Amino acid sequence: MVLVPTHIEINKIDESHIATVKILTEETDIIPYKDWKRIQKTSQIYKLPIEYCKFRVDNGRIATEITTYETSKGILDPNAETTQQTISNFLSKSDTANNEILIKSLRRDGQKDPAVITADGFLINGNRRKWALEELNKAHPNEKYKYLKVIILPGSNSPERPTTSDLVLMENDFQLYSDGRSEYSSMNKTLTLYKNVQKGIGLEEMLRQDPGYSNLDDKDFKKNIQKFKTKYFRPLELMSEYLQANKRKNDFVSVEDKWTAFQDMSERVMDQIEDEKGLAKHQVDEKEVGIIKAAGFNIIKLRDHGEVDPRTHKLMARMLKWVEVDKKEVLKIGKIDDPYEHISDPDERFNKWNNEFNEKIVNSIKKLDNLVERKKDQEGPIKKLEDILQKLNADEFNLNQLKFMKKPDIPEALKIANSIQTSIKELVNFFYYLDKDEKFQIETLIEAFNKKK
Repeated sequence: MVLVPTHIEINKIDESHIATVKILTEETDIIPYKDWKRIQKTSQIYKLPIEYCKFRVDNGRIATEITTYETSKGILDPNAETTQQTISNFLSKSDTANNEILIKSLRRDGQKDPAVITADGFLINGNRRKWALEELNKAHPNEKYKYLKVIILPGSNSPERPTTSDLVLMENDFQLYSDGRSEYSSMNKTLTLYKNVQKGIGLEEMLRQDPGYSNLDDKDFKKNIQKFKTKYFRPLELMSEYLQANKRKNDFVSVEDKWTAFQDMSERVMDQIEDEKGLAKHQVDEKEVGIIKAAGFNIIKLRDHGEVDPRTHKLMARMLKWVEVDKKEVLKIGKIDDPYEHISDPDERFNKWNNEFNEKIVNSIKKLDNLVERKKDQEGPIKKLEDILQKLNADEFNLNQLKFMKKPDIPEALKIANSIQTSIKELVNFFYYLDKDEKFQIETLIEAFNKKK
């Protein structure tokens, strides 16, 4: 069975209003809609009174804020004035530095690139420009700030009217993979793509628009698709699980500053113990994986861990080292439950939990850090020598790559290589004299070594 693409719903009344007020200009442009870019199809640019241009709820730039708002306060009606004001408020806070730059640019040079709207006025591209022009008109009322230059997508009677997929792919082309614009945050980009996949739009199709993926052959492309899911979708799923566990379902705003922590927890902890080989390497029982995950969640939940490290993601990176030195202490952190689940207010619940457990967990982290340092100090010279050898044999130190070295760099490289050779000779001599217990020679080499420091 062939699936028929679902066309977006177009409000015919708003479509007819726009048709009567749009003002033709002499300008045209080419937009990434369907195959129009490939065939170089030009589109007419119109001037449209700005009140006819509406913000979309499905706006990737503020996906975090929209998802949180709709979960806690209800689904937004895109046609309601209150919704339009809510989205405007979100946009005003989404990238304040670039918002200021945009306002100054529009005031000085006017609008250079056209926005793109559906036939009934919803902006696919140009939300920030509408917001900025409205701000300018409030501060400096002027006729030039009352219009937005737009390209209008095919309407309800056109065979080329847009599908949901068309709009998603066009927004991706305009925003997610563009240069020089105010880019979506990594978390908003991930959340947008993830929600699009849930709508049935293929990740492969969306990433083919990304310059970093578009030129890959099929084999490498498939590999990189999986890497993308691991790097971005897994942390987002982990974040969703954390929010669910803390009765803050979809409250992404409350953890948007923890995105890198969830990335590191996913990559540096959970991915490392997801199979038998990883479990054996870190001496973790399969039944303990969930408790280690809970420990990570409890550390992310801390209100204040500045004593041990203000950066949550750095704590995540240390977790498996802690497991190696004292797994019981890590599991103890993971077994701390929330005795305040009955409190409905999430902020009150968060503060009460931290009042009781913040210091206790920080003390556990201090203990674990001290054990890791002690283990490091106890590592013998053989381990240190093995590390040096491993660096010399590592993939990044490849003779096939060194043969392409620039000619002027070779003398300096030779000088460094000779220094390494001298140090190795001294080291060999040192171990020889150490083996023979020749104390005078040993002290002489140590004295010479100390002088070079």
